[in-house]
Amino acid sequence: MTNMEWSLVALAKQGDTHAFARLYEKYYTDLYRFALCLLKNPHTAEDAVSGAVLRAYEYLPRLKKNDSFKSWIFQITANECRNLLKRQFSLYLEDSSFQEPVTEETGYITPELEELLNLLSEEERLVVTLAVFTGYNSREIASLLHKKEGTIRSLKSRSLAKLRTHLEKEN
Repeated sequence: MTNMEWSLVALAKQGDTHAFARLYEKYYTDLYRFALCLLKNPHTAEDAVSGAVLRAYEYLPRLKKNDSFKSWIFQITANECRNLLKRQFSLYLEDSSFQEPVTEETGYITPELEELLNLLSEEERLVVTLAVFTGYNSREIASLLHKKEGTIRSLKSRSLAKLRTHLEKEN
């Protein structure tokens, strides 16, 4: 994080809406791409990012380390995406007249994929999602999550191995 970003976070934490708007502009594209890869629907991705930004603004004074802003707002966005997916899936289950199959292309997550991803811890899901669905490399993920690149590579490898093992047991 640059000194300028650190300063913007500090100002935003004190209620400076212009500083927060500059942070939003800086991270919007990456947040949107991340949400779009998870949700597979441009409108839902926009909703997720909007909701995440509102939550981030509301809870920003609670952020302990200014350096953690980027990973913190990505985590909020991931949570917002997860909540939207759960809501969409619940609506799908409640609407018995809805005949469209549940696929990634429709913006819904399949029950099988949801079950599989639930085998992973929150951190594992985040790393796998950033790597597999958004195409971030280990260096970029490490920067986002404030972890070492080697830690990210091993976490990703262990997570994918865990998923493979589960799939092999089922087949």
